This record gives sequence, C-alpha cells and structure tokens, in this order.
Amino acid sequence: RSSDPVPEAVVSTQSTGDSTSELTFRAFRDHQQVSPLEDLGLCDLTADVSFKDLRRAASKVNGVTAHGPVTQSSFLTLMGIGERFRQLYSVVPEDRQDAVIHAHNFLCSPEEMGDRFKVLCLTRSSDPVPEAVVSTQST
Repeated sequence: RSSDPVPEAVVSTQSTGDSTSELTFRAFRDHQQVSPLEDLGLCDLTADVSFKDLRRAASKVNGVTAHGPVTQSSFLTLMGIGERFRQLYSVVPEDRQDAVIHAHNFLCSPEEMGDRFKVLCLTRSSDPVPEAVVSTQST
C-alpha cells in the first residue's frame, strides 16, 4: 500500500455528532477513568469531538479536505486489522489467544469501541481520498 496517500492528520475519538458545550477532556488508564493530570504520559487522553464543527473548520482552510468521519471499526478494517489479528493469533501462545480475540473485539465491536469512536482524516485537497475512508465516505 505504499502508493496510498498519507493523511496529514487523523482524528479518532468519541463523537457527539453535534457541537458540544461541555468540557469532555478526560484520561483513562487500564480502562478506568483517572485525572488527566495523574501519571502524565501513561494515560490515554480523550475528548468528545464535534466532527461536524471540525469538518466545517477544515473546509475554511485553503487546500485541506476532510474525509469521514467513519466508524473506528470500518477504518481499522480497511487499514488491515483483520490481517494483523490473524497474524498475531497464529504466533501467540495458546494461553494468550483469548487476549488477542478480546483486544480485536474491544477495538472493532459495535458494542465496544467500534461504533462509538469515529475517525476523520484531513488531507491536501490535491491528494486522493485515503483508502481507509473512501468506501465509507460520510458527508
């Protein structure tokens, strides 16, 4: 896939779909919410994002095009997570295979992160649409 365009930016987070006036910045460690100032550098940081507002802002920047948002599940599938899952599953010890299945399901399942998280790509307007969002392009 070396000929595929490389997005200038990829935004992946929970989406509210519309504008949000709430402060939604938060941190997670070991799947538990913690203070964003706790264990700096060791936590996952997230915030709800209005992709509608982000697309609108990107449209005002000359030479930039927003693609998506698409579900995390669709994005990861088109990026080859299935191939990576099969590769990992085939080489991990049998006692770790359930962990690989759980991780894949956690990232891709609609009941977990698969539909809750969305991905938006920003590219130069002259670049083709990235493959990971082309077949599921949202407007």
